[in-house]
Amino acid sequence: AWAVAPVPMSPAQRGRLRARLLARAAADRGVASAVSGLDAHAVASSPPTAPASSSSSAVRSIGSARSVASRGVSGSRWLAIAASVIAVVSVGALMQVRRERDDLRGVLQTAAAERGARAVALDSLRRVLTDRERLITNLTGEQVAVMNVGSSDIRSPSGRMFWDQQHGAWTFVGHHLPAPKSGRTYQLWLVTPTAKISAGTFSPDAAGHAIVRASYVLPKNGLAAIAVTDEPSAGSAQPTTQPFLVATSGEQ
Repeated sequence: AWAVAPVPMSPAQRGRLRARLLARAAADRGVASAVSGLDAHAVASSPPTAPASSSSSAVRSIGSARSVASRGVSGSRWLAIAASVIAVVSVGALMQVRRERDDLRGVLQTAAAERGARAVALDSLRRVLTDRERLITNLTGEQVAVMNVGSSDIRSPSGRMFWDQQHGAWTFVGHHLPAPKSGRTYQLWLVTPTAKISAGTFSPDAAGHAIVRASYVLPKNGLAAIAVTDEPSAGSAQPTTQPFLVATSGEQ
């Protein structure tokens, strides 16, 4: 009952309820008045020498009236006690329902957070897988040209450029590259007969390895060479130093 939203009574309902309460109160007062009247009448009308049977009859009448009144009062008290017990039980049940609702809400929020985290992780794995599949395609495609960059010294810097001519994708893999000086970086160039095109800047890892990827469409005979130069950390519009790694398009 306590979980149901309260609804106000109509004027007609309120009037009927008030009338019943007034009638019950009047009836209770009438029973109490009758008991008092019987007591007074018995005392006033019984002579001192009245027979024992008459006294007993009067006492029984008074006892019956008092019993009726007592039963009415006791019934009202029991109804009040029962209503109180029902109210307490209802409040306890409502609080339990609210606790269970809050617990369920917390479980749902935790499940939603875990589901979101799994979705983010899955998207990340999908991006990594897609990126690796693209890299494999760029290295093993049917129209991939390979150019070796480096020197005869096995410990000298070296590299290899994979040119996916079908998709205009470039993948440079470098080895034994020394770390650039502070404020400097390496820059990869695509050299054509008429221009030097930047393919991006990079720095090797602690082992001296690096992978650089770029997208630039060139005709199959449009590449003259590739080169790697040492440039300022922000990169340069055109090479500012001599390349330390170079390969011509014929070195495959």
